[in-house]
Amino acid sequence: MGQDKKQLTKLLAFVKELYDNPDNKEFAAGIRDIVKNDKDYQVLDDTPSLKRISSYLSLDYELDDKDFPDYSFIDEEPVRESLQADFREMLRYQYGTRSHRIDFPEFCRFGVMQIEMLVNYFFEKKYQSDLDRVVHAIQLTNPKYIPGDYLSQISDIPLKTKVYRIRYELNWDNSTISPILNGIEVRNRQSHRSLRLEKDKILEYEKRLKDGKVWFYREDVPMFKKAVEQGVVSQDEMNEYKFQVWFERQPYNDIISCIRSLAESISSELSK
Repeated sequence: MGQDKKQLTKLLAFVKELYDNPDNKEFAAGIRDIVKNDKDYQVLDDTPSLKRISSYLSLDYELDDKDFPDYSFIDEEPVRESLQADFREMLRYQYGTRSHRIDFPEFCRFGVMQIEMLVNYFFEKKYQSDLDRVVHAIQLTNPKYIPGDYLSQISDIPLKTKVYRIRYELNWDNSTISPILNGIEVRNRQSHRSLRLEKDKILEYEKRLKDGKVWFYREDVPMFKKAVEQGVVSQDEMNEYKFQVWFERQPYNDIISCIRSLAESISSELSK
């Protein structure tokens, strides 16, 4: 007699959850061996039916070989598992193994979820979840920051505000923190339905820079400050230009590298 369909559906969801967890690589390998040795599977192999099944189950086990950030320093298992799951979901949008599309904004969204969790974890551990101490630390490097009445926990502080402070805590420079800030900007604009690549704006700014005789290069761009000082573009316009050029490149690996570096730096700082 067959099993109850609802029970099997729940079991399938549970097995998939176990399969997707990077800590369960041996379990995932066992599942693949079972499927590989199934004669019915072999009959279906390389057919559209099998592809539909694999797609439905999201069996993206090729991601198992990717280099995940080391989150082992996090003692709380739910936090650690959430970070690992978000990183895996992020990779799905980089390689197109989820929803059958490569999607940089969605990739950034899951990247920022990890960044925010890591940043909050850092402040909670270093300052023993003392909100007043965290606010004081932020004001040491940002005297203009005034916490709103809504503030009741560390996670209520705007992420960019915490990132600017953690840059000082971890002794990072602007170039290191820049991809994180850009990723946050992608997430914010996406949530407000205002994210779009504006190539015309990039060309407009480049024409103004050229007409203003400000030399610049997309990869290095050493003359941003000079362009603003000479009034060729405003600071807001320059910031938008830099963001648009970065967004046009869709630098997946920059975000991954920053997340990995952030985890390593936080682990090192908290172990002192």
